[in-house]
Amino acid sequence: MASMSRAYRVMSASGNGVSAVTATFSVTVPPVPNYSLTATPPAVTIPQGGSGTTTIGVVRTNFPGAVALSLDRPPTGITGSFNPTPATGDQSVLTVSVAPAVATGSYNLTVKGSATGPGDKTTTVTLAVVQPDYALTATPAAVTIPQGTSGTTTIGIARTNFTGAVALTLDTPPAGISGAFNPASATGDNSVLTISVGAAVALGTYNLSVKGSASGPGDRTTAVAVTVTPAPAYTLTATPNALSITAGTNGTTTVDIARTNFTGAVTLALDAAPTGITATFAPAAPTGNSSVATISVAASVAAANYVLTIKGTASGVPTVVDSASGSVEIIAPGDRTTTVTVTVLAVPDFTIAATPNAISIVQGATGNTTVDLVRTNLTADIGLSLVTPPAGITGVFTPATVTGTSSALVISVAGSVATGVYPLTIKGSATGPGDKTTTLTVTVVAGPTVTLVAAPASLSIQQGASGTSTLTATRASYNGNIVPSSTGQPGGMNVTFNPDPLTANTSTITVAVGLGVGVGVYNLTITGASGVAGNPTTPLQVTVTAAPVGSNVEVLFCENDAKPLKFWRQSGNVWSEVTPTVIGLVTKYAFTASGATAGIAFTTADVSAVNLRALGPRRSAAKELARRTLRQAEAMRSRARRNRSRVKAAGFTTEMAFGTPTELQTFQAVCLVEPTHVMKHVTTTGLVNTEEGVLYYGGNPAGLVFGTSDYDVVVLGGAGTYDWMATWGPTPVPPGLEHGWAQYRIGRGDVAPGSTLAIDRAGAPSLTQFPITATGGPLGSSWAISEGMTGARGSITGSLLGPVQNTAGTGNMFFLAPGDRLGTDLVSLSISNYNAGFTDFVSSTRYFGSAPPGTSSFALNQAVPAFTVTPVTGAVATWSASGNTPTDYQGSERLLFATFV
Repeated sequence: MASMSRAYRVMSASGNGVSAVTATFSVTVPPVPNYSLTATPPAVTIPQGGSGTTTIGVVRTNFPGAVALSLDRPPTGITGSFNPTPATGDQSVLTVSVAPAVATGSYNLTVKGSATGPGDKTTTVTLAVVQPDYALTATPAAVTIPQGTSGTTTIGIARTNFTGAVALTLDTPPAGISGAFNPASATGDNSVLTISVGAAVALGTYNLSVKGSASGPGDRTTAVAVTVTPAPAYTLTATPNALSITAGTNGTTTVDIARTNFTGAVTLALDAAPTGITATFAPAAPTGNSSVATISVAASVAAANYVLTIKGTASGVPTVVDSASGSVEIIAPGDRTTTVTVTVLAVPDFTIAATPNAISIVQGATGNTTVDLVRTNLTADIGLSLVTPPAGITGVFTPATVTGTSSALVISVAGSVATGVYPLTIKGSATGPGDKTTTLTVTVVAGPTVTLVAAPASLSIQQGASGTSTLTATRASYNGNIVPSSTGQPGGMNVTFNPDPLTANTSTITVAVGLGVGVGVYNLTITGASGVAGNPTTPLQVTVTAAPVGSNVEVLFCENDAKPLKFWRQSGNVWSEVTPTVIGLVTKYAFTASGATAGIAFTTADVSAVNLRALGPRRSAAKELARRTLRQAEAMRSRARRNRSRVKAAGFTTEMAFGTPTELQTFQAVCLVEPTHVMKHVTTTGLVNTEEGVLYYGGNPAGLVFGTSDYDVVVLGGAGTYDWMATWGPTPVPPGLEHGWAQYRIGRGDVAPGSTLAIDRAGAPSLTQFPITATGGPLGSSWAISEGMTGARGSITGSLLGPVQNTAGTGNMFFLAPGDRLGTDLVSLSISNYNAGFTDFVSSTRYFGSAPPGTSSFALNQAVPAFTVTPVTGAVATWSASGNTPTDYQGSERLLFATFV
């Protein structure tokens, strides 16, 4: 209510008239009731089909009454509602709804208020009607998902004047592919789509359509490209997959993980392992491709084979389905296994024993026993010793530290040790098992004696022959070796013992009398060195008688040879059968031969090796050529056997060889043992790829090839000095495959094994070529021509001359350059001929100095006399020969092959 000051004039009557008096006073006038309307905000934007709000403020002036609110004549499709209405307070919320059909544009809405007293009031709200919309996106728009797994992408909702919910779905996805949205009805700006790919979905790329549905804007889509790759998988293998582990220790293996579209961790463990066997894995859950498994075996685990299963467990790897049966594997999804076979070995141990465990030893002598060690999974060295032996008794172990299973123990008893029984403790010590002992009982007896007797005590032996006697030792308290020896024999008489020394009580005495030993009686003394038992002796009288007229010859067939069924010799053009003597594993044919020529022949069952051990060459080059010739002969025999396909029973081979009696005597050979050998290291440079090469070192060849520079050559003669030679030439080509040696390097007196021998092909000197021709072979025959060269220290080269199928009988010999020739060098030429039917073979060897000979044409020796082979019931072949052997047929051989059906 307002106060106002006003001035008033008051008229009053007085005696002389009316007078005016002015007075001022205040009158309070109440305000007029009123209100006004406001809109906050005064303008709203609403999409078609949507609604929006604004607040209508009621500003009151001395008016507390209700105000009814309404939209005054709104456009069609636009409505409004107020909350509250009528308004009794200061405001009311106006909700404006716009029908979908209302055109977009700007509309001025009049909000009218009606109240008793003040009447109607209005305010204006500006309405902007807009079109609602949204768009879908996928981030990422392309995903790669392995078969049987799922992947995700985010569906973005870009809204334009639209806040409504958008329902999301996959629009007709391919079979086996499905999607799930979170949220499925999005009111925000995005939703996560999880795409699941079945295990049977084919590999490839699939374009999926994501559809959004919303009230108002309607449907919208976006695309997601899904590339289906092979299902994630992995396999396990163990390397090695078999271990040997001693109980109480451990071993390791590597678990390899082969992954396919899978990078996750694989947790490894032993699956149902036997008691006492455990494993640790480093790492235990590898994300890489391997893990080291340490398998520990408790000492209590029995020795046996155990198959361990190593299982890997992983997330994200689907269950495997058997494509044949459709059945699911028993193992869980993500599990894979591999196996390791563990052989548990017993705890290392050993036992010790003496064999014999009781010995008698003479005072001042020694005795022997063997310490036997039985190992149980023990590889450590075992040290042997005697534990506090009595004074005067000592022992020597050989070896004292045993890596194997036995040691020889020699017990020495001093002469001062009293007779009696002494138990000795033998101790074996090894890391792990510790000490083990055994007892050896030693009986010390009085001093020993040995006596010797040769029976027969006298021998009568022809010049060039041999005889035997038996040496018997009688022992008294002596068990040591007896070393026999002989004195009193002249030069050319050789006395040997078998066995030597005597470990038992007998030995065979063999007395070999050379042809040069004079006729007469020789008194030999046989001595047996017997250690503490002294050196007893026994006499052996040898009467040497004159050899028969002619030369004594021996032909030996050794242990591995096929023994002859029949053996004959020719002497003075007369053939006669020879009866053999068997000495151990050697069969010996001894005979005399006289006259200008002599020969031998023998028949064997069809065999695969040349038997003849006589006619051994005088020089190593000849020896090599003889071996080569015999190998050629065997090759021809093999061809003959193959060509006779009608053979149904074993055949026989008869071999003949001729020479002067002196040659047969001079060329005698013996059965040899395997020679010792060493290795010689050789390096080569300068060889080109169109050449071949060969190195002879100590008589043993080694091929030299392009691209290889290091060689280890076996030197059969053992350590020593050797001449050597390397030759090079063009690589042989078909059909002849003929060696064309052109250059060489030669060395004299090189030490083997010694230091590395370096050979340089570049700049090597040239060989002197010498063409030769062989004649005298029958029409249609073939030739095998070979050459050898011997230096001061053995064979230094050997080679086949001419083509492999040599029907012309030609070839090129080669000689060193003049500056490299030595007077001690020997060159040999072997010429062999065999007829078209492979039934006849002739071979001849000639020797030259270090320079080419004066002639280049060599005629084959004349043919040997004809002979026949006739089968006899009982499968034993006999044969006969007639005629004289040609006098120039020196060292040649002729072979006849007789096959019976």
